[in-house]
Amino acid sequence: MADQATSNTGGRVSRAARRVRTTLRRLSIGRRCALAGIVLVLPMTFLIAATAIVLQREEASLHGTIDEAVNALVPLTSLEYDLQRALTDELEARSGTAVPDFGGLTGSIDRLFARLRHDAGNPDVPEPSIEAAQQAWSTARPAVERLVEHVTPLKALSSTDSGSDLTREKLTRAIADIEEARTHLARAVKSRAATTAAAQQRELRTLLWAWGATLLATAIVVALVVYSIVTPARELGAAVRRLSAGDLSIRVDDRARDELGRVASYLNAMAARFAARRSALESEALLDSLTNLPNRRSILRALDTTLASCREQGSPVSVLLIDVDRFKQLNDRFGHTAGDAALSWLADAMRSSLRSGDLLGRYAGDEFIAVLPSTGADDARATAERLCDDVTAQRGSDPARPSITVGVATSVTASDTRERLIETADQALYEGKKAGRARIAVA
Repeated sequence: MADQATSNTGGRVSRAARRVRTTLRRLSIGRRCALAGIVLVLPMTFLIAATAIVLQREEASLHGTIDEAVNALVPLTSLEYDLQRALTDELEARSGTAVPDFGGLTGSIDRLFARLRHDAGNPDVPEPSIEAAQQAWSTARPAVERLVEHVTPLKALSSTDSGSDLTREKLTRAIADIEEARTHLARAVKSRAATTAAAQQRELRTLLWAWGATLLATAIVVALVVYSIVTPARELGAAVRRLSAGDLSIRVDDRARDELGRVASYLNAMAARFAARRSALESEALLDSLTNLPNRRSILRALDTTLASCREQGSPVSVLLIDVDRFKQLNDRFGHTAGDAALSWLADAMRSSLRSGDLLGRYAGDEFIAVLPSTGADDARATAERLCDDVTAQRGSDPARPSITVGVATSVTASDTRERLIETADQALYEGKKAGRARIAVA
């Protein structure tokens, strides 16, 4: 069953390929090559442009992700670092150093969360992480604001330790809240970066599939174009080889409209001309051009075949050797043209008197021979008499139409050969001429 299914599939593919080849061969070879070039160039050009666009877009997306990570995390990280430094140095109040720019960092973080709220509808933005980060920032922001409002050099503060302890406690809580906000925001940025990377991978896979499908389709089209050219070229080559070997019956499909179809048409016409010429040559080699009867070689070959066939069947073969009476005098009196006309008339007259299975041929200049298959001596004698009587009746009193003398011979044993039969009939013919012509003589 599996082999049959495979065979059926192969047959369908082969038929489809032939149909495609027939369709393509309606176009010239040049147009098919142009079609293959277009199929090869256009998709490649489109894919190259699409690849460049996708890569540029992914590069821009990568830069955007990096910028987003920097813009989102740097302010919180910087604020956390400054608060930790302030906690460590107790705001460096003792040395009178200026307080870090908490207000500027706070404004940057506020703008960041405002932008994230604006992008809340974006499916790439992980809202839970953003909300957690914003909630943590909302918790930390009041402490940062109080620090901005109340932190001054230490000489303006109370000299008691309680003020310093209060400041450290607030800084510690603010640092913890900011760290939590930074963690959630980092998670959000990481999730968005992962989403962006997944989208980029999907685009790249789609692009790779597009490349693969395009290359496969291009390869199929090019293969079909090559198949439509190579296959008929091979058929033409095989036909030429058979023609050169003498097979004039070869014909190739010339229905295509392309250059190979025209070559096939020329080849078929040439083979037909060669076949007609060979047939004419064979006819000239086997037929007598004047009487249109088998010539000497052809009738003797037919006699050999008849002897062999009748020998297998155990039946006799008879031969009639026919001579034209006084043919030389007819030529001398009326001319060679009249002599040729007399031979042609005589051939037609004898052909109409013989049976359908009998064979008649021209044996020499003014001699004919008839081969009678499966015919004994009596039937051969009767046939010879009818032949002689019909010729005499048709010639009437026309002096330009001759009479005939017939010598009859019949095979006696299975070992009788062509030469023996003809020699025996020739002896009988000689006796008939001695007896006065226009008669038959049986050996």
